[in-house]
Amino acid sequence: MRNKNIKSKLKKRVHTINILILLIVLLVLVFFTPSIVSTARYVYNTIHDNYLSSQDFYFASDKLSIDGTEYQITNNWSGAETFEITINMNSKKNDMAMTAADITYDITCTCSDNIEVTKSKNSGTIVGTDNHGANVDWFKIYVNPKNGRILNNTEEAWVEVTATSTAPYSQELKGKLILEVGSSNIYYEIMDSTDSPYLTVNVVNSSPQSENVKLIYNPAQILLDMTSHFYLNSVLSTTQNLGGFLYLNSVTSNVDSLSTTSVKFYKINSAQNYAYSASSNTTPIISLTY
Repeated sequence: MRNKNIKSKLKKRVHTINILILLIVLLVLVFFTPSIVSTARYVYNTIHDNYLSSQDFYFASDKLSIDGTEYQITNNWSGAETFEITINMNSKKNDMAMTAADITYDITCTCSDNIEVTKSKNSGTIVGTDNHGANVDWFKIYVNPKNGRILNNTEEAWVEVTATSTAPYSQELKGKLILEVGSSNIYYEIMDSTDSPYLTVNVVNSSPQSENVKLIYNPAQILLDMTSHFYLNSVLSTTQNLGGFLYLNSVTSNVDSLSTTSVKFYKINSAQNYAYSASSNTTPIISLTY
């Protein structure tokens, strides 16, 4: 009889251990199986979003969402100049349902290793109807090629942006902004050599329409030839104070379609060689935007 009781207890213990092992396996599957985790996250986000909506709390964006939107930006960046992305935020479900309280939020972002990003601000406030607000706000992400290099045609870069509300409730909106470098209609090269007193910038416009092109430079290193066609037909320029005198540091001028325009600059130090082309690994002394 005693042996039977011992065997019965052993069976119960083994059965309990088997149940515990099964539960552990199920927990591992729940936490580490991507599809289950994704479904659980979706269910949680939906329930949380519905709860906040019941409290008349609306935290939304044109490029971010609770599930993490992917926003594709293709063939709209040369991969050389600063690219600006505006992200609009709002606190309304529609024109009839809006959040009364102000919503404060923090902004963070990460990016691919071929670019550098900065933000116009680190936090924001969406002013609600209680304070006669328009229930909208916005911020900008500035994208630059890393280390000043020019990205190749069709090369991709991405920025992951997170906006997290801090009051009156907590909610997280995310988005992955994917940029693909498109074929640039405007490109340029700098012709120069050591001991040459000047350099020449050749600006090529391969598009079927004329474009306003801006050349930006440091007048402490080079000076624009004021007799050039590019300067004489310029539409905009900016200056920089050096030693109490104003020197041009950028000039914007129109470049005809399917043409090449040459612009001369005099070098302060003729021993320098500022030669540059799209395949160069150095940062050009003159940058171009359009």
